[in-house]
Amino acid sequence: MALFDLADVTRTIINLIEQALVATKHWTPGNEPHVFADLPNRIKKDGLGFYLFHAQESNHFKNYPAPGKDTPPAAYIPMGLNLFYQLSANIIDDDGGGPLQEQLFMGIAMKALHDSPEISDTLPAGSKNRFKITLQQLSPSEAVQYWTAGESPVKLSAFYELSVIFLEPKETTSYAGRVLSYGNFIFVQGTPQITASQNTIEYLVPGDPIPRSVKIQPAQAPIGNKVSFYGNGFYSGTLKLLLVSPLWTKPAETDAAWLITRVSENQVDMTVQSTAILQGTAIVADIIPGLYAARISLTEQRTLPNGTVKSFNHLSNQFPFSVMPGITGIVAGAAGVYTVTGHLFQHADLKIDDIQVYIGEASLTNTSAVPLAGEFRITGNTTIVLHVPTGIHGSDIPLRIMVKGIESEPKWINVP
Repeated sequence: MALFDLADVTRTIINLIEQALVATKHWTPGNEPHVFADLPNRIKKDGLGFYLFHAQESNHFKNYPAPGKDTPPAAYIPMGLNLFYQLSANIIDDDGGGPLQEQLFMGIAMKALHDSPEISDTLPAGSKNRFKITLQQLSPSEAVQYWTAGESPVKLSAFYELSVIFLEPKETTSYAGRVLSYGNFIFVQGTPQITASQNTIEYLVPGDPIPRSVKIQPAQAPIGNKVSFYGNGFYSGTLKLLLVSPLWTKPAETDAAWLITRVSENQVDMTVQSTAILQGTAIVADIIPGLYAARISLTEQRTLPNGTVKSFNHLSNQFPFSVMPGITGIVAGAAGVYTVTGHLFQHADLKIDDIQVYIGEASLTNTSAVPLAGEFRITGNTTIVLHVPTGIHGSDIPLRIMVKGIESEPKWINVP
């Protein structure tokens, strides 16, 4: 049911047209015109050209399942192609009647293809192959475009599509198991969906001893902060929360330290931690400031007709949230110099340009030396030494640290 050589298809159609030419009474036996697999302007004899000028994969047959478990599956299913041909006639020695002779050739060939719209084992392609021949309905202006790219004049042509041609796949080394029992399972709750993420940040405004709080949506949380995901379908079953990052090759799984809690079928809470484990591995992934996505996994168990138990896994959509850089301490040193501790300022996945520091509205410059006025230096994974720019003095000046575009929670410093 598949071919190895596309030329077999072309030869089959050429044989069909030549048989039709022989069957007419316009030529003496043995002097019938030939059909060539080329454009007519490259043919050195009188005859017809049946030229394959384009091929495309059939969308209908792209996603057929493989017969076994070989990978990649696409290599083990036949590749379906649609082939596009140009039929033209050509007379070499034109004594004035060439165009009329070409029209005769074309009429016979087009009639032959019209009368045999389907190729099957009764024709030379054989091997259980079966494909259709369809005359393309091109407008005159579209047909002319095929000739304008070269130096040849416009010639009478017809354009055909042959579909579907299957190319031979790789030989399978496995085969899907036999189905021994059937069962229908209805999940009335549907697939879980996340529609929102939210967290609350508490901070002290200078001069006010009462903490204030602000809700952030989508969530932007430092390490240790609780994030709530809202949606629907967080019903009964084993619940896991997966994390997705563009820095990782696969999702990460949250462990017990993340305190994953199903508050209701519409809310799941977690507490952001500094590490997670990449799914299916023992690799520990650091949670650095930046953009992430959360995905809820629900696993249910159902009893099959034969009494065995089968697990069904449902995955939600991916929903974004951010991990913000945390500031846990600010210590004043020499005049205008401060040491800031927090999470996380230095990591293999962080570039120099990923970190910006602002005092008020002034941007500080990253340096690898002892920072001068208006500069800062990253001295460790959790420490930054900064030197306030000249001319900035006063109390309660905002300190802002941004990592990968995510800003830290509100902090202030006093500059004598």
